[in-house]
Amino acid sequence: MAGIIKKQILKHLSRFTKNLSPDKINLSTLKGEGELKNLELDEEVLQNMLDLPTWLAINKVFCNKASIRIPWTKLKTHPICLSLDKVIMEMSTCEEPRSPNGPSPIATASGQSEYGFAEKVVEGISVSVNSIVIRIGAKAFNASFELSQLRIYSVNAHWEHGDLRFTRIQDPQRGEVLTFKEINWQMIRIEADATQSSHLEIMCAPVRLITNQSKIRVTLKRRLKDCNVIATKLVLILDDLLWVLTDSQLKAMVQYAKSLSEAIEKSTEQRKSMAPEPTQSSTVVASAQQVKTMQTSNAPDVNDAIVKLFNDFDVKETSHHLVISHLDLHICDDIHAKEKESNRRITGGAMQLSFTQLTIDYYPYHKAGDSCNHWMYFSDATKTKNGWANELLHEFECNVEMLKQAVKDHNVGSPPKSPTHASPQHTQTEKDYPLKGTCRTPSVLSQQSKAKLMSSSVVVRLADFNIYQVSTAEQCRSSPKSMICCNKKSLYLPQEMSAVYIEFTEYYYPDGKDFPTAFLSR
Repeated sequence: MAGIIKKQILKHLSRFTKNLSPDKINLSTLKGEGELKNLELDEEVLQNMLDLPTWLAINKVFCNKASIRIPWTKLKTHPICLSLDKVIMEMSTCEEPRSPNGPSPIATASGQSEYGFAEKVVEGISVSVNSIVIRIGAKAFNASFELSQLRIYSVNAHWEHGDLRFTRIQDPQRGEVLTFKEINWQMIRIEADATQSSHLEIMCAPVRLITNQSKIRVTLKRRLKDCNVIATKLVLILDDLLWVLTDSQLKAMVQYAKSLSEAIEKSTEQRKSMAPEPTQSSTVVASAQQVKTMQTSNAPDVNDAIVKLFNDFDVKETSHHLVISHLDLHICDDIHAKEKESNRRITGGAMQLSFTQLTIDYYPYHKAGDSCNHWMYFSDATKTKNGWANELLHEFECNVEMLKQAVKDHNVGSPPKSPTHASPQHTQTEKDYPLKGTCRTPSVLSQQSKAKLMSSSVVVRLADFNIYQVSTAEQCRSSPKSMICCNKKSLYLPQEMSAVYIEFTEYYYPDGKDFPTAFLSR
């Protein structure tokens, strides 16, 4: 029996580990409890599972001890618990984008099979880690992230603990399933420091940030037939954040961001060129067996309830969100900085910036011209922008159609080339493939243009803000006075109205062709 249990554990964990042998598994009893020591995890599998950007690569992952508890008789309702003691991850930035991420580990483990019992058990695994240390090496700086008491577990659609059967919403008619995960931790410590090879004195100031308990909420939409992820919604929630920065640390952060900008831009272009097809909002046609099952079902109300529940929590497209309930940023004068005193009007000054309900939304694969009603915090500002943006988009499409029609008329009116001056290969290429910018019919061209044009949108909302006056050490201790603020109450503005709303939209063609594009900002 012990050998059978070892094989089961090895089967599930071999996808994430390197050279895992049965002698490393220590089974205490036959209660479904086991222990692993000195594990080296597979970097490529973790990159695929975490869906890391291609400008960032995992070099090595090590875990000193892991214990597993498997409730063999309650696998439908209770999760497998995996506890890790300490995990050390070494990462590096890539000047050139690495190869794109592969398919989901769950899909590859199931052999592209349907979403069944084994996939549900693996996806419902609960993970707890005492300590995680992530070290990132870049060209201009080194960064480290230390997380304590991290937990990953499945929740229901209302983000509550419960039976595993309620942590997913499965709609056989669509052929899709929604699953909900939550990740939280007690504390995270972030530190960035310049490398020794950097000659910029301004980058020598280390940057540090310590946050309290935070969480990430993830919603995944998969296909039932192959377990592949169709869309993902990720929300990072930070409650209250206090950050004290000196002016030299602030300048160092700007330099760190500049050093990564080129690599991030190349990775973004690679992502756009491989953008997936936008998910269809319409219901997927069910198979003949599913249709027959639904027709003979004695509980149509239950099916209608499932469809309604799926629509309420459906993930229409992939999106990433950052929500900060309150941010206090204190910028202080660095009195130890090696600068001339003549450049300073005030010595030892400080400024406080207070922001309330800051949200940043990112939609990388939005089909141009589609509705945005499903976006988080959809408001009248977005609705107004969609009106004039669609008008500009329609004008842009008309201009592209006119340009392509002019190219087509020019090619039709130009005399054909003599076959004696063209090679057979060139003649065959012109015959089989039309010239770039031409098409067979304008209607087909219009359909292709609308199907390919995508947009990438970033939305920033700020409910309230307050920028206080600069204070010095010589001033008497008192509450700071506001310099710039948003007073909705005195202006009789609604509370749900944002004080600051910024939306940047960029249009692109995912096939990477050099078509004309445009961008809009508000």
